[in-house]
Formats: sequence, structure tokens, C-alpha cells
Amino acid sequence: MTMDTHLSFSDSGRFDAPTPRLTSRWGVLTIVVLSFGFWGTFSVLALIANWEPISAHLPMLWRFVLADVIGALLSIGIAWRLAEVRHWSAPGRLVLAAALSLAAVTIYAGLAAYLIAPMRPDRLDGVEAGIHVLQIMFKHYWIFIGHAGFFLLLDQDRPAAPAETAETARYHAVRTAMLGQDEAHAGLNARWFWTFQGVFWATMFVFSTANAINNGDSALNIWRISLVESVAMGMTAVVHYVALRPSRNWSLYRRAALALACAIVLTLGYITSIWAAHYVIFPVDPPIINGAPADRGISFFLYVAPFWFFLNFPVFVGWSGFYLALDAARRLRTQERQLYNSIMMAQESQLKMLRFQLNPHFLFNTLNAISTLLLDRRNDEADMMLTRLSRFLRFTLDVAPDDQLPLSAELDAQRLYLDIEATRFPDRLRVEIDLDPRVADALVPTLILQPLLENAVKYAVSATSDPVRVSVRAVPSEPGRLKITVSDTGAGAGNPGVSSGTGVGLANIRSRLDVLYGDRASMKAGPTEDGGFSVVLELPMETIRKSGDTENARTSG
Repeated sequence: MTMDTHLSFSDSGRFDAPTPRLTSRWGVLTIVVLSFGFWGTFSVLALIANWEPISAHLPMLWRFVLADVIGALLSIGIAWRLAEVRHWSAPGRLVLAAALSLAAVTIYAGLAAYLIAPMRPDRLDGVEAGIHVLQIMFKHYWIFIGHAGFFLLLDQDRPAAPAETAETARYHAVRTAMLGQDEAHAGLNARWFWTFQGVFWATMFVFSTANAINNGDSALNIWRISLVESVAMGMTAVVHYVALRPSRNWSLYRRAALALACAIVLTLGYITSIWAAHYVIFPVDPPIINGAPADRGISFFLYVAPFWFFLNFPVFVGWSGFYLALDAARRLRTQERQLYNSIMMAQESQLKMLRFQLNPHFLFNTLNAISTLLLDRRNDEADMMLTRLSRFLRFTLDVAPDDQLPLSAELDAQRLYLDIEATRFPDRLRVEIDLDPRVADALVPTLILQPLLENAVKYAVSATSDPVRVSVRAVPSEPGRLKITVSDTGAGAGNPGVSSGTGVGLANIRSRLDVLYGDRASMKAGPTEDGGFSVVLELPMETIRKSGDTENARTSG
């Protein structure tokens, strides 16, 4: 029976390329709580470290609190902006976080300097005021960058795996085996870790040197700063190998808590190295406290430790946040690549299964035709058909099921098939092939046309004694698109019930196009006005370079 058939692609059994799905959707309340909690912690530490000068101006304490409220509001703005660019790559979001933190700390430093100016015993004007703003920027930049780093860490999420279907279930075990083994070891490798270390601590050295010179220290003390930053670089490397790297299988919040604990220990070790470099191993002049030289021993260290801890703790919070964000980004990238490779393996297996369905079907029909010729004692024609069959089978063995080849080569192979069928139906089969030279080099899946031509012969040519024209027409339909039409004139008015749109062929073509191109390809099939049947394929236009590498001839869509 002749049917009006339109074949479209369904979602079942499809293998779409994995796209990241971030399920961590931060609401306003969550970001506000995170930011004010973050800044509230540092405000308490700052009050403890600076209680002596602040206690003398308690009526003005609101100025100190308002400055940190402004910092929290700026951090909320940074987090909100970072949440809007989840589709960016991890390095891109990190660079944006650093740039936004720099802009935010500039605004914060200017407002904070204005707010706390009445609390200072001296008045700063001109260059001194500018230096004071730079000092505030240096001390608080790490708070902003630490907040942004932890927000990026918490905003990380794994991509969603494709929906499990009957086809993908076959490869679930392989994918699990691949991802399960690598997940425990993916993350920052040695090259990425030491690059991060070098950039971070070189930046820290530059900031520390500039801050020391602005505070009036001698440039000869730069080597002490270099020694302290080298110690910090070594301590963070030890933390990486001893604590953070072995804990990659921990949950996100356990690992964040571990990183915070490591930041506390690192800060204590860092301020100890500062004290040792300046006052123990290579002592400088003793500091003046209350008008008299102070003891440079442990009592002095305990006196300045809270203030130094407050100043340097944000540095290691920032280091920990950036470390965990980069590590999570690297793990995510590795898992995406492994998931993509496993899906490619599944697609290749599916294509092979589809081809194994096609080849026996065609072989059965051809051998049946040869058998008919031998029964009719048409031995010469049977011999010629066997020769053409061997050439056609040799072609099918030379190409892989997931290969693509130029359309001209595909049509050459199909001419072999049509010559075989022309031997069976010398008076009925008429073949017309119209190949536009502009699409002769366009790549198509191997043997994609053979089921269409086989159906045309089976349901149109063999069902009538009248001549039937089978035509193939290939033209560019629009920029970046290839249109292939396979049609026949049908079995005639005396056989209205026969259609070339049935059988396994069209279903296999639909599945192959779905696997290879997804929604970039389409197929329409249905009867024609003259009683025949037509199938129209539209594919993205791809060509092959002389070097053998494929490329898009034109951009589609």
C-alpha cells in the first residue's frame, strides 16, 4: 500500500555530545549569607588584631563595620556576576574573578580610607593618602580573591551524563570503568600545579616588595621577602602533596574544610618565617614599641602574631580557593573528555551493528538474483553479476562503517549495485544520476544510498513489467547544506499498493544519520505525484582537503 511517510528523528537512542549542566543555582539569599559570613569572619579577626587602637574610638566603630559591609556588598556583586557566566571555561572565570576582585578592592580601599580617616591619629594628604589606599588594597585584595575563589569552587558541578536508553545501557559498564578509575587521580598535574605556584607566589612577591617599599623599608630587604615567599611556596607544595592531593575523593565540603584548616596552619608557618627571617636568623634593627627598642624574641612574636595573622590569612585562603577551583576544573575537564570518548565508542559500535544489518540483506537479494539467472540458464549474465558483486563487496570491506567518503565515490559504488540489478531487469530498470560538480567532493556516510536504491528496485522495478526510472540527484540546497534525492517512477497505476518506503533500509538510514549528525541532518520520504516514491536527505556540507583532513566547506545554520 502506498503511504505518505515522513521520517523524523526521535530522541530515543540518540547520543548527543555532552554539555555541561550546572545544577548549583545560587539564589540571592545564598550569595548574601555566604558573603556576609565570609566578611564577618574577617571583621572579627580584624577587631581582635586592632582592638587597642579601635577601643580608643568606640563611638566611631560603626565606620569600621560599614567599611566591611561595603566589602561584603562588593563581594556579592562579584559572585552574582560569576554566577551569570557559568558557560565560560574555568580559566576564563578565574581571570574574570581576579579582574573583578581588583576593581572591587579599588573601590573598597577608597571608601575605607575615607571612613576610617577620622580614627587615625594623623592626617594624610596627597601622596601619603594615595600610599595608604594602596596599602589597604594590598591587605584586602586577598579577601576579595579568596571569596571569589571559594565561590567558584562551590559553584563547580559535574556535567550530566546522557539519558540512559536501551542503546546507552550496553555501554554503561565500559563508561563506568573508564571514569571510575580516572576520577580518583584526575586534577592538577605537576605542570599545572607548578605553573599555578609560580604565578601566584611571583605575584605575591611583587605585592610584598611594593608594600615594603611603600612602608619605608630598605630595598636591601628584598632578599628577605624572597626568602619568606620561597618558604611559603614550599609549604603550600607540601600541603598539596600531603593533604589536598590525597583527598580528591572527599566530598566538596569536607575538602573545603580541610583547605581552610590548611590555610590556618600555612598562615602560622608563614608569619613564623617572617619573624625568623627578620628578627632571628638575619636580625634587623629591633622594632620600637612605646618609645623603646623591643625584644626580638618569642615575646615580640606573640605580641605581633595576631596582627600578622590577620594580614596574611586572606593570602592563604585565596591560595586554597584558587587551588581547589583549578583542581575541580581540571577534574571536570578530564571527566568530560573521558565521557566524550566513551560515547564515541558507543556510536562506533552502533554504526557497526547497523552496517551488519545492511550487508546480509543486500547479499541475500543479490545471491537470490544470481540463483534466478542460473536457473534460467543465463550463465554469462550470472558470471557478470558475480564479478560485479565481488567488486562491490571488496569496496564494502575496504571502508569502515563509520567512514565518510566523497559523494562521487559513493555513487561509483552504487553504480556497481545498479549494474547488478540491471542484469536482472534489463528492460525495466532505467537509471539517471545527476551529480552537481559543486558537491562531488562532499562527504557522505559509506553506503548511505544503497538501501534506498535497493528498496526502489525491490518495490518498484520488480513489481511491474513496465519500465521504471530510478534517479539520484545531488545538489547544494543552501549554504553549507547538501541535498540528495533518490526517487523512482513507481510500479504504475496497476499496482497502487506497492511502496518503496517500507523495510529495514529507511530505519537504518535514519539511525545512522541520527548517530553521525544529530539534528543537523534530516530525511523525508513519501509518494510522488506520478505514483512513485521519493526520499530526500539533507546533510551538512563537509569536504575533504588534499591532505586528507575533513573540513566544513561552509558554515551551516
